[in-house]
Amino acid sequence: MSIAPTTSSASTSTEREWKTLRIYLFYRLFLSVTLLSLYFISASTKTLSGTSQTLFSVATFSYTALCIYQVFSTRHIFVITKLQVFLIVLVDVICVALLEYLNSSNSSSLSILLVVSVAAGSILVEGRLSLLFAAMATWAIFFNNIQQAITTQHFSSDEFLQSGFLGIACFVTSFIAQQLAKRLRESEELSNKRALKVANLEELNKHIIQRMRTGIIVVDNKNVVLMINDACWRLLGMPEVQSHTHIENLSPEMAEHLTHWKNNNLYRSPPFKASISGPDVHANFTLLKSSTGSEVLIFVDDNTRMAQQAQQLKLASLGGLTASIAHEIRNPLGAISHAAQLLHESPELAKEDIRLAEIIQQHSQRMNKVIENVLQLSRRNPAQPQLINLHQWLTEYIEEFKLTLASPATLHFQSNRQNAECKADASQIQQVLSNLFINGLRYNEKQTGSRELWIVADISLQTEQPYIDIIDKGPGIPETDSSKIFEPFYTTDKTGTGLGLYISKELCEANQARLDYIPLSSGCCFRITFSHPGRHSAL
Repeated sequence: MSIAPTTSSASTSTEREWKTLRIYLFYRLFLSVTLLSLYFISASTKTLSGTSQTLFSVATFSYTALCIYQVFSTRHIFVITKLQVFLIVLVDVICVALLEYLNSSNSSSLSILLVVSVAAGSILVEGRLSLLFAAMATWAIFFNNIQQAITTQHFSSDEFLQSGFLGIACFVTSFIAQQLAKRLRESEELSNKRALKVANLEELNKHIIQRMRTGIIVVDNKNVVLMINDACWRLLGMPEVQSHTHIENLSPEMAEHLTHWKNNNLYRSPPFKASISGPDVHANFTLLKSSTGSEVLIFVDDNTRMAQQAQQLKLASLGGLTASIAHEIRNPLGAISHAAQLLHESPELAKEDIRLAEIIQQHSQRMNKVIENVLQLSRRNPAQPQLINLHQWLTEYIEEFKLTLASPATLHFQSNRQNAECKADASQIQQVLSNLFINGLRYNEKQTGSRELWIVADISLQTEQPYIDIIDKGPGIPETDSSKIFEPFYTTDKTGTGLGLYISKELCEANQARLDYIPLSSGCCFRITFSHPGRHSAL
């Protein structure tokens, strides 16, 4: 993030100098108009002589014209230079000195006006030039006294003393104005640096918040969203966010948990799904007290990583126990199956008893399959992730899968991003796909009579993560059963074990991927969402 304090400070300083200069220019315009009015008054009362009146009129009209010109000409100038300020003050000194000379017969003195010009010039410029303004004004003040002393050959100490005090006042005014302007510039520069530092820190905080992988939302006491960072926007499914958007429009579930938390600050929200295809998220709430009221800060975290770590710990602790139990069951089950087979081969067995022996063998085989799946799950090797090009890898795998089928099937493959990559253990993901492909073909054939399947590989715009969709046009999954399909031993098929989807989900989580069911209007879709290839890390 670039920081340019010098440019910002210079811009603010130039703006302040412009305001000061414009105030002074309008003051001069007002002064010239006032002097012009005095001319008309003196003309009507015949205070000035004929020659003096003519010169006074020329001087006042010229001074007014110069003031009007300088007011409008400086509007198009972007940089104030010392030469411009010098010329403006020089015009004031000459004009005021000339008018004072022409007005010498009048008791009123115009020389006091030079103090204002010196003060304005000293504020607008820095350095020794302000002393030159005071010297010019002092010389102009003494000019009338010197001219009168030479003309009348009469030296008036009182007038020279008064002019001396006025000259001293010009130098004092110049010094004070210069010091005040210097302190004002230093104070302004310090204020600008602090303001810029605060602005940079605010911008840095916003940048950090936007780049955080933890989602952040700030809502007011009416649950109106004041701020949401990019990570949270993606976790919530990239909803449309406008000014005065209510949190219910972003996520009704989060709004419900927020209401529970407001009623009880000890409430801890369970993981929930913020969007259909998004991950499970976990929300934490904390109160922010500000000058505008009580605001709530919500931290939204992806619960996938925590669930995967918990699952790994669970499998590690249960693996040994499961293997032991499966081994103890498998031995007597083998004996039962062997006995049933021998009984089935007996020539003296009645037809009804032969059927019972077949049932024993069928269920023994089914139980043996369950035990093999459990042993496979408990003995599963850790994932060995590697970088995979989804387009190339899926093209090859689909062709290999077709060769393993007992009857032909049509698999439609669509790859929207041929450069999409993921990090995963190819053998374990093949096992997941094999299970999903077989299920999809079976249910699609049951519903439509044809063995067809649709596979789509793409990158999610929501999370920038690669994914694979396996879509069939089967009967679909009832809404009441959709939340149970990944539970172990849950199945609606009389011949199924209920472990296929459970094992597939476990294998996906071992590869930092996510297996989700996405309901369709007709058919069924299972999505494997991989972690971002640049953010994949070992569990």
